[in-house]
Amino acid sequence: MKIAVIVLSYNASKRIRLCLDSLLEQTYTGDYTVVVVDNASSDVTAEIVKSEYNNEVFLIQNKKNFGFAGGNNIGMDWAYKNGYDAVVLLNDDTKVRDTWLYELIATAEQDDNIGLVQSKILFADEAYRVNTIGNPLHFLGFSWSGGYKKLSSEFQVDLDIPLASGASVLIKRAVMERIGYLDDKLFMYHEDVDYSWRARLAGFDVRLSAQSIVLHDHKFLIGGKKFYYSERNRIIVFLSHYKLLTILLLLPAFIGTEILMIVYAFLHGWGLWKIKSYLSIIMMLPHVIKKRSLDKKYRVIKDKDIIDIQTYKLDFEDVNNILLKAVYNPLAWVCFKVLQFIVKW
Repeated sequence: MKIAVIVLSYNASKRIRLCLDSLLEQTYTGDYTVVVVDNASSDVTAEIVKSEYNNEVFLIQNKKNFGFAGGNNIGMDWAYKNGYDAVVLLNDDTKVRDTWLYELIATAEQDDNIGLVQSKILFADEAYRVNTIGNPLHFLGFSWSGGYKKLSSEFQVDLDIPLASGASVLIKRAVMERIGYLDDKLFMYHEDVDYSWRARLAGFDVRLSAQSIVLHDHKFLIGGKKFYYSERNRIIVFLSHYKLLTILLLLPAFIGTEILMIVYAFLHGWGLWKIKSYLSIIMMLPHVIKKRSLDKKYRVIKDKDIIDIQTYKLDFEDVNNILLKAVYNPLAWVCFKVLQFIVKW
């Protein structure tokens, strides 16, 4: 496979060397190109890449910050137009093991129906613990890091996973041909949820490559802005990919959950961000309609098949709430079982 490894950078001068040095030490002997797409960094990230990696890394400098989705799309479009068989999206705050790319490709080549392949992503400061082995998909659109803080040794074989994290994911050319690129209207957060859901609707499988190892300098942080994008984009994805009958069936559970999310937001000082997210969703309804129309062109999978890989249980990383476990999750279980029983389309 001819591979383009796309590293989206933003003010990454303190971490970009660690990432690029590890990429240039790969055991994979096939044709691969490292592409840094710099999202208009205000520091010296681009200068470091140009001066220290000029002969080894292809640099694309954006004139403004296009977000995670828009920035990666520029790299994906470059790779697609230059005939690459697949792209790999990789965060700039990562270091990869020397067999990372070889193992990622080996998993991708197991089956033509595999469209997305995620690496096993570990914590940089605790390399024996999992950051994510693939992200769960809640039936109301939530998603989080799967296998979070579990021992890496528990995951030694490749697995089918609901969603692939955008921190390290291989995307085959066939997927891009069928469903296009990331949704740049989402800007950041949940764009990987959206892309995996779309790929699954198009009939592609999503797989974990358990021996493709990434060390991620991950810190769980959440503030008003992240909450805004996460909530706005979750609802946009929810409205975009279910059939209308499924959405109508889910409305009681959706509205009940939204009431709880509003309370949660105000308790944490993010109430205005939550209100802002609703206003933005209203403005983006034409985009939602367009996404639904595009889905119809490549959809080969039923909602029932998507529900089969979903979960009812909210198990957010580093969130330990007794009401979530004792009240919400049992009620969500009832709603989910009703959903599974009724939805046959």
